[in-house]
Amino acid sequence: MELDNIDIKILETLLEDGRISFNDLAKATGVSTPTVSSRVATLTELGLIRGFRLDLDTELMNEITAILTLDCRPSDVDGLIAQLEAFDEVRELFVVDGTRLMAKVTTLDNDHMVRFFGALAEIEEIVTYRYHTVTRTVKELPRSLIHEGLKVTVDCYYCSKPIVENPVKIKMDGKDHYLCCGSCESLYREKYGRIKEGADIDSACAHPDHPPDEEDMGHSHDHH
Repeated sequence: MELDNIDIKILETLLEDGRISFNDLAKATGVSTPTVSSRVATLTELGLIRGFRLDLDTELMNEITAILTLDCRPSDVDGLIAQLEAFDEVRELFVVDGTRLMAKVTTLDNDHMVRFFGALAEIEEIVTYRYHTVTRTVKELPRSLIHEGLKVTVDCYYCSKPIVENPVKIKMDGKDHYLCCGSCESLYREKYGRIKEGADIDSACAHPDHPPDEEDMGHSHDHH
């Protein structure tokens, strides 16, 4: 799915200042505050925006960072990933080859680093590993490159399969929903309607003193 210029501007602005208010973000993008709020909610729901994190300078905190390269056997990749993920010291972890992993590790001091490497030595899945201690951080930016024509992969809200072409976008209850085809759209509308109708019934049951109106008694709601 290709993002439009408004989404791209929102992402560019948030990358520069993740603490910006929706009001200021609206001014920066030239749209209304409700539009910005809705766009950010949609980008978050799609998984493109994963969160807003505090960025600390580890060098000012006198912590030590190392870059590791680890090799293992093909059958041990998933097992090694699971074990490395369990370490708080492993801050970033990448698979860069079929059997090679790279990790960014941070420890409190040299003694902590020695203990960490001692724990690595106990992992049987590691065939070999090499590391380099970071002495100075020259450049550190978010890995995402925001650009015009940016495309993101979206999963169909009904069948959960990746949408290859442009999605079918429908709006329900003020939110955008993405489907891969007309068939999934029809099935999703039916499912959404049943869920919504069930929620309405539950709400009515929770307030027995409030009599249902004529529409509740005799008609179902269409959500188009």
